[in-house]
Amino acid sequence: MRNGFKVFDADAHVVYPADLWQRYLPEKFRHRLDRRNPAGLETYNPVLVDGRYTQHDVSLYGQFQKAIDWTYDDMVRQYGALATDGFTGDRVAQALAVDGVDFCVIYGPEYDMWPAGIDPELQAAMTRAYNRWGADMREASGGRVVTSGPIPLNDVSRAIEEIRYAHDELGIRCFWTRPNHTNHRELGDRYYDPVYELLQDLDCAFATHEFMGLNAQTEGVDRFRTFTEWHTVVHAHEAQNACLSMIVQGVFERFPQLRCAYMEAGCGWLPSWLHRIDEHLEMAGAAEFPDLTMTATEYFTRNCWISTECEDPFVADVIRWLGDDKILWESDFPHPDSKFPHAVQYFLDLEPDLITAESKRKIMWDNAVDFYRFPDGYLPTDFTEATELVAG
Repeated sequence: MRNGFKVFDADAHVVYPADLWQRYLPEKFRHRLDRRNPAGLETYNPVLVDGRYTQHDVSLYGQFQKAIDWTYDDMVRQYGALATDGFTGDRVAQALAVDGVDFCVIYGPEYDMWPAGIDPELQAAMTRAYNRWGADMREASGGRVVTSGPIPLNDVSRAIEEIRYAHDELGIRCFWTRPNHTNHRELGDRYYDPVYELLQDLDCAFATHEFMGLNAQTEGVDRFRTFTEWHTVVHAHEAQNACLSMIVQGVFERFPQLRCAYMEAGCGWLPSWLHRIDEHLEMAGAAEFPDLTMTATEYFTRNCWISTECEDPFVADVIRWLGDDKILWESDFPHPDSKFPHAVQYFLDLEPDLITAESKRKIMWDNAVDFYRFPDGYLPTDFTEATELVAG
């Protein structure tokens, strides 16, 4: 809590332990993963799956960490014991509390489960391993840090099995996948309908989240070689593609109770993007998507949420055109563009003439509660002002 505002971080991250897979994967799979830097280079999370790096060579060999001041030494200067001793649940909860964050949802892993051509059996095993790690994170954090369960979309039957296991056995109550097309399928493809049906039946939130640098086909990878260019396009464009596909291919028509958020993609583009989809549906929708009964804007405002980072002034435009009910707040902790430990204050100070305190209160807590709809007992009931924690 900061300045009397409760804070629900709808999208945060951690730096994963180097031995995560060796600790949590069944022994039969462990030999298929390795972790080592390319010769002579320091890189972030240099994991190989079946002998192939999970990060694309553009980012792996481009030394982007140096360009954005996010080397290991940079992390140590910023995060101290978190970087040197590990992003454990208790340490993450304590760090975020300094910023004023009362509760957060972690999204990951960024790359290891998602490279093009990954064996579906291995992907499913990594999903279960990650979710077991996530359950331990939640326990270590005293329930303040929870994970969103990754969905292994290479095989929808395995995806269903892993969602059920995570939900029934580990208490995970939200799920996510990358917005990229997988095996040449967009997220609106009916192949994924069993996943959406199950999430709707379980009343669990679903989200997409891009991470630049995957060893697969993603927006910008075949056009750009710098962090500035690639990172500028990939998050927003992949979310836009996923949003477009899911709306026009009828996901929200078939599953009217499904809740979906598009994370870490900015938000100012949203009103214009929905207007553009609606214009095209007016022109060709009757011929190409005759089963749709609502406009894109209507589907989004019923079923979807968008996230905003702390310094994005264009959230005011989303509020102006679409209202303030479907906007979530994210810190992006501890990634290089995070404003930790001042992310909450950044947002509280943002555009006071354009964004009311009541809208900020909804965006920082109420909307996330509505999106995730965690069961009773999941969210904290005690809140402490961040200034007290800093002083202590």
